[in-house]
Amino acid sequence: MFSTLRSRLLISYLAVIVTALFFVMLALLAASAAQSNRLVPALRQLGAISLGVRREVIALALRDADLGDIGRALEQSAAEQDVRLLLLNRNNGQVVYDTGQGGNDWTGRDIVDVVRPPGEFSNLDPNLPIGRYRSPDGSVWIVFSQPLNAQTAGRLLLMVSRPEQPVLAFFRQTYLRPLCQAGLIAFLLSVLLAVLIARSVARPLRQLAEASEAIALGNYEQQLPLSGPDEVRRVAGSFNTMATQVAESRQAQRDLVANISHDLRTPLTSVRGWSQALLDGTASSSEQQQQAATVIHAEAERMERMVEQLLDLARLESGQLQLAMQSLDLGQLLREVKDAFTPRAQEKNVELILALQPVPEVSGDRDRLTQVFANLLDNALGHTPSGGQVRLSLYLLSNGQVEATVQDNGRGIPQEELSRIFERFYQVDKSRSGAAERRGSGLGLAIVRELVEAHGGQITARSAPGQNTLFAIRLPTVAT
Repeated sequence: MFSTLRSRLLISYLAVIVTALFFVMLALLAASAAQSNRLVPALRQLGAISLGVRREVIALALRDADLGDIGRALEQSAAEQDVRLLLLNRNNGQVVYDTGQGGNDWTGRDIVDVVRPPGEFSNLDPNLPIGRYRSPDGSVWIVFSQPLNAQTAGRLLLMVSRPEQPVLAFFRQTYLRPLCQAGLIAFLLSVLLAVLIARSVARPLRQLAEASEAIALGNYEQQLPLSGPDEVRRVAGSFNTMATQVAESRQAQRDLVANISHDLRTPLTSVRGWSQALLDGTASSSEQQQQAATVIHAEAERMERMVEQLLDLARLESGQLQLAMQSLDLGQLLREVKDAFTPRAQEKNVELILALQPVPEVSGDRDRLTQVFANLLDNALGHTPSGGQVRLSLYLLSNGQVEATVQDNGRGIPQEELSRIFERFYQVDKSRSGAAERRGSGLGLAIVRELVEAHGGQITARSAPGQNTLFAIRLPTVAT
């Protein structure tokens, strides 16, 4: 029943209104319990009634009406106004006439010990009984007295009285109706607010639900408008980011399958072709058999490297790769990498230059950082022509980090492709030509970036097409 946002908002508003009205009612009940709060309004009302009755009695007295005529007029007025009217002797306060409504006849009784409230009634004649009176039978009355005209009935006082209202009766008569009216207005406003707020919040939530269902069905191109309250806009922005990432992830998965299929098809074709040549006797000579075995072995190694790289990348992206962190002399590590690649550089007639400055030690996994720089140096040598140079540099930055760079003067990378070189399977050389043992899988730089970021560092690339390419790796030192 209360599963919709609109109904829950309405219930919450009603709960707030009921709670507020409840505490207001308690406060009004407490105010009603105070005698002064009940006494003053009652005296004001009796004072207003007394003015009209006084004029009527004076008019009768001026026409020489006797006490019986005046009494009958008082009884009629008492019944109409729902009050008790009395005539008192002004000298001794004794009742000379009582209409008798609401109690026994007080004729002949002295009205004394009337408790007058402070405030607006204190300025009236102190001899006039005005206030709260407790009769001998224990009942409590509110009384208000007026002197009659001196020329006619100057010796008499007109008293108007009513029984004192109980607290609940006073509350019901004075406060209950406006309280109920306020509650009704608040209820109508709460319904209107619930509808308006639910509409402003529910619409984007409904759009969010529809977009989520569309993504579940495979439609990943979903974007929500950034409208509504701040919280809803934040949810919509987070959803748009998530939808974009999901779309990119799905595209990456499709690219991954396509690239793996492409990169495996070539070696598998070679393996199948040369193995078939061995089986059907096409490769009959020892030279042909040696060539077949060589190609099969090289392609198998290539597929093995690809599988190992995919496993490394998967472990890195999932956070499952454990790094053996220790304090390292990065300069010494670069010397070792340079020494390992010196024979290949000499074979290609490429000058390998080492430019190292003294830097603090870094915290890292020796094997993994060796893998990072070996991969970058291998790429640099592979793209540097004979007679070129590859430079390994190391220096300290002003922010306390160290930066190692690998720079070649090869053919460079086009600017439109520079931002994608760290993507999996992305290769600048679309021809994929060259010897099988030197062809890459497009995973090396992706692994390098993951390893560098796992060490708390960052890698960037700069290139000038036709001139050089520079990879820069920044790593925090042990001190930082």
